[in-house]
Amino acid sequence: MIALANIRKKKGVAVSMGVLILLAVAIFNVGLTLLAGISRFYDMENDRLNGAHYMVRFTGNEYREEYLDFFLQDPRVEMAETEEFVLMDMASFPEGGVISANFLNMERSRKISGYFVAEQTEVPENEAVFIPVFMKDMGYGLGDELILNYNKKDYHFRIAGFTQSTWLHSSVSSMVNIYMPEKAYETLYEQQGGGYMLLVRVKDQADLKGLIADFKKNTDVNIEAISMDAKAMEITIDDMRNGTTMVVTIISAVLFVFSFLMVLVALIVMKFRISNHIDSQMRSIGAMGAVGYTGRQIRWSVVLEFVIIGVIGTGLGIALSYGIIAALGGLITSSVGVTWRSGGHIGYDILSAFSIMAVVIFVAWRSAAAAARILPVEALRGGIKSHSFRKEHFPLERTGGPLSMALGLKNMAFNRKMYLMVGVIFAGIAFASAFSIITWWNMGINDDLVLKLTGYEISDIIVYKAPHENYEELSKKVGAMEGVRKVSLYDMESLTVEGELLSCYVSDDFSKLEMVEVYEGDYPEYDNEIVVTGLLARSWGKKIGDTITVSSNGASAEYVICGLTQVMNNFGRICFIRDTGLLRVKPYYEKSSIQVYLEPGLDIDTFIGSMEQKFRVLSPAMTAGSVGADKGSNADTGINTSGGKQEAIAAAKRKAEEKLTALISMYGVDSAQYALMVDGEVILSGDTNDYEIDRIENNRRLFVTNVNSIADSTRMMAALIIMGTVVLVVLVLYMVIKSMLTKRRREFGIYKALGYTDRQLMEQIAISFLPASVGGTLAGSLAACLSVNRMASLLFERLGISEMNFVVEPWLILLMAFALVVFAFAVSMVLAGKIRGITVYGLLTEE
Repeated sequence: MIALANIRKKKGVAVSMGVLILLAVAIFNVGLTLLAGISRFYDMENDRLNGAHYMVRFTGNEYREEYLDFFLQDPRVEMAETEEFVLMDMASFPEGGVISANFLNMERSRKISGYFVAEQTEVPENEAVFIPVFMKDMGYGLGDELILNYNKKDYHFRIAGFTQSTWLHSSVSSMVNIYMPEKAYETLYEQQGGGYMLLVRVKDQADLKGLIADFKKNTDVNIEAISMDAKAMEITIDDMRNGTTMVVTIISAVLFVFSFLMVLVALIVMKFRISNHIDSQMRSIGAMGAVGYTGRQIRWSVVLEFVIIGVIGTGLGIALSYGIIAALGGLITSSVGVTWRSGGHIGYDILSAFSIMAVVIFVAWRSAAAAARILPVEALRGGIKSHSFRKEHFPLERTGGPLSMALGLKNMAFNRKMYLMVGVIFAGIAFASAFSIITWWNMGINDDLVLKLTGYEISDIIVYKAPHENYEELSKKVGAMEGVRKVSLYDMESLTVEGELLSCYVSDDFSKLEMVEVYEGDYPEYDNEIVVTGLLARSWGKKIGDTITVSSNGASAEYVICGLTQVMNNFGRICFIRDTGLLRVKPYYEKSSIQVYLEPGLDIDTFIGSMEQKFRVLSPAMTAGSVGADKGSNADTGINTSGGKQEAIAAAKRKAEEKLTALISMYGVDSAQYALMVDGEVILSGDTNDYEIDRIENNRRLFVTNVNSIADSTRMMAALIIMGTVVLVVLVLYMVIKSMLTKRRREFGIYKALGYTDRQLMEQIAISFLPASVGGTLAGSLAACLSVNRMASLLFERLGISEMNFVVEPWLILLMAFALVVFAFAVSMVLAGKIRGITVYGLLTEE
């Protein structure tokens, strides 16, 4: 009854305290549920959809029937099957950005499906595609046209629906599965040819690693690291789970940590609130002791008040967490590939509620101990046992300056614990805000850092040489063109390093690269040197100067680690080596791509046009009237003599070159020839050996949208923390100022009697919080600036990042700090407005 009476007496403070606990529990439960449950959710959805546990994607002529037979005969395998697909690797969107699209026949009967159609509409069957649901975020809707440019040709499709799947349906992956009706699929297959996907489900995932090792040991399969040039690449369920849940895990971890800040704030405020309650209710507590209440009963009367508030706030917080998770459903669906099934997560709810309530009860019990020790005689003296020995700070007779300033300083010194509490809270709030803003600025606004961490070298143009062209001669010719700043080599190969299959970036001179960096040591200069990621070095127990074993196709050699780098591509399973060093284990390696850097101000597409005029390009940029103008079925173009003989021959030549391009890119053909005869006479012939360049790509355009998922997640994280910051500031200041007005009611009445106006007293209250808010904000901001890179490195460690190098913009942090202090001052002024309700007459007449 006493606890309920105290709650009714101070409803505003009780509600504020309840809201603070509510938000802390809600965010804590969201972070805990997603952080601990997202991997389990992925596995449950994969089993529900009967998705694969292991996939090998074969292109060209790499597939053998014996690979499938191996899995069908192994008792550890639940089921295995293969299916054909059409590959468009590095297909680009008109607005920029690329995907590696696997087109699949959705009408094919399959045991390992792993997907379902979430929504659909009617479109012409011969151009229909069903695309991953995350592409909604790219602005696509049902019935919209989807254009993909592949091998310099535009392919036009119509979106018939959106699919969800646990495999290759995530916004964080550039490789996606796109499903088509059989008619549209057959048409595309006739033009492009295809490859094979080998899909495997095991009875026990614990056996998967050993099964894969046996597969590689007992067959002649040549698995390569994931890259656009890999003829046979593998993906395990662990790779898919880690990649697709990456964004959700990062958001969850940040929310989880932020919830601890909110809990800490709630506990600090609770301790202050209990101390203030004991001070203000000193006489009542003494009276309770005088009439027979025991110290334990008095203590529980205080604790029970916060237990009631905590139970209500915890219950509402658990309910709110379901709403927050539902609001994050779009991010989860886009990242994981399937919609979060927001059923009950009672176990996490109970754990969250128990954790928060246990801390609330413990702090309340410890803080209320002072109430149990108050003697009735001490309470009648206002808490003074016999005499106050507290030092008097800023005595009025010796303190210079205006009287209001002296009074303000005296009040701050007397209530220094309260202002210290406010300062600590502002330090925590500023720390969280500065961390989120720095992360948002470096990953959500300026994407240079994210692009560097991908491991890709993003030059202006990338030139792929034709199979029989001499690389060195072509590189010199390209580098000599007017407008070219420099050229460099940057290829990707697959190597086995210390028993792990890695993607290996190769260059003839790493000093020419502009996006790739090492955070410790140097890039390889000699043929026996190699750079690996810090993540791999730690897992192997290696450091700079140690040797590691590199092998490829039976050849092995020892290399010295000369530097450590960090990249997110392939989850940090990356190494860097010189071209001469690669020849030690791959003696038949041939350079294939040329990175081209242009002088500032040159238009990339215009320059590509000039290059295609200068060199013979097998797959040139699309021009008006070319085969790329075809839509829908992209039907073959025959010789149409109505436009004249020369036009017909030109059209036939373009079609022949298109077929040759498909042969070389899809089937691993080294060279091809063609001849066209009319009436027994050869009127057109060609040989791919005559071409110098296979294709030329605008490298800048390819990477326009490849980091959007990370940018979106950091923006959402920053928005959530900023909103939480606003709520925390309002709630904390409300409870502190409310308590101050109650405790100093008579003092403010005396000020009014002396002639102080309401506005002057409001400003005095608001200004009294400035030292605490300014000091706390500066301290928290400075701490965030000094520790943000270390914290971000821990946060992104699973992606292969060892030392994050966020750029801290001083003006941005100062602007944030200024905004926080101004907002706190404005809130204090508004809340202090309740001082208008204090009147001299009311104080004289109240009982």
